[in-house]
Amino acid sequence: MRVIIDTDPGIDDSVALALAARSPEMEIAAVTTTYGNTTVDRATRNARELFTRLGVGDKIPVHPGADRPLLRPLRVARETHGEEGLGYAEFAHVIELEDEPLEAPHAMLRMSAAADEPVTLICLGPLTNLAIALALDRPLLRQQVAEIVLMGGEPDGDGNVTPVAEFNFWCDPEAAQMVLQSGIPLRMVGLNVTRRMVLTRQAVDILAGHDMPTQRWWGDMLRFYEEFHRAQSGLEGCIVNDPLAVALAMTPEYGAAQQMYVEIARHDDATRGQSLCDRHGLTGQPPNAAVYLACRWLDVLNLVNERVFSGALPVDELSRGVAVSLGPDLYQ
Repeated sequence: MRVIIDTDPGIDDSVALALAARSPEMEIAAVTTTYGNTTVDRATRNARELFTRLGVGDKIPVHPGADRPLLRPLRVARETHGEEGLGYAEFAHVIELEDEPLEAPHAMLRMSAAADEPVTLICLGPLTNLAIALALDRPLLRQQVAEIVLMGGEPDGDGNVTPVAEFNFWCDPEAAQMVLQSGIPLRMVGLNVTRRMVLTRQAVDILAGHDMPTQRWWGDMLRFYEEFHRAQSGLEGCIVNDPLAVALAMTPEYGAAQQMYVEIARHDDATRGQSLCDRHGLTGQPPNAAVYLACRWLDVLNLVNERVFSGALPVDELSRGVAVSLGPDLYQ
């Protein structure tokens, strides 16, 4: 599977990128970066830092992209991911931050056009880069992109930036609407399923206190994330949303999805960015997305543990994370 990953690393994005880089089922043709969890210059640097640490820094090109939404003011999630975007994790490599051109949409088009077979786009942040690429050459992308797998939205209207909106769609609702109306097959991995991807406080402590420097680096990163979740909602752990989208791109059988029509609210009121999911066909519109409603979260957490954390976390701690996210009466 040849993929282009559009992302805004970001803590959980970094875990997702590492999962993709360490999965033999997946070949990363390129990474394109955007604003969101942090600014685009920091997101670009963070991706390059991660790939350098993984030993693939010279193999995966990273193309900077949009530094703001199509029409909205810029907002980034410093309170969630830290000033630099990677929590308390240190930067071991000197990576120049240059004024680079808006290259990501053009890179998407170039990579797609040059591919012998259609590529998969995995989108983990606001969708501005892809929306610009669609505006430049939608017919090419419809021909050369097999599908889009994105982390975004919330079909049940339980938001994380407003009462009803998920952060990625809220950042640039116009871009999200363009992507959903692109005509390209699309799978939507929303907060309703990603919220179950919980690493407990104890799991984070195990990583932070590990003998191996790489595991400690992940622990320092996730420790900031866990502190944010605990302060915000009382959760004794942190939600790693984006790795689920990467896992489902590789193995759709890890989840169950329903085809439905999805539209994004683009008003300047409390509904901005809400994903309106027509489960029952009430609008009469044909489906434009497969929306995940259930997943095998423990299987995915085990995959993350094995491939990203080198098996540092005990299985019972991963099981407890899923139990915490579901609640004691719902977990099976």
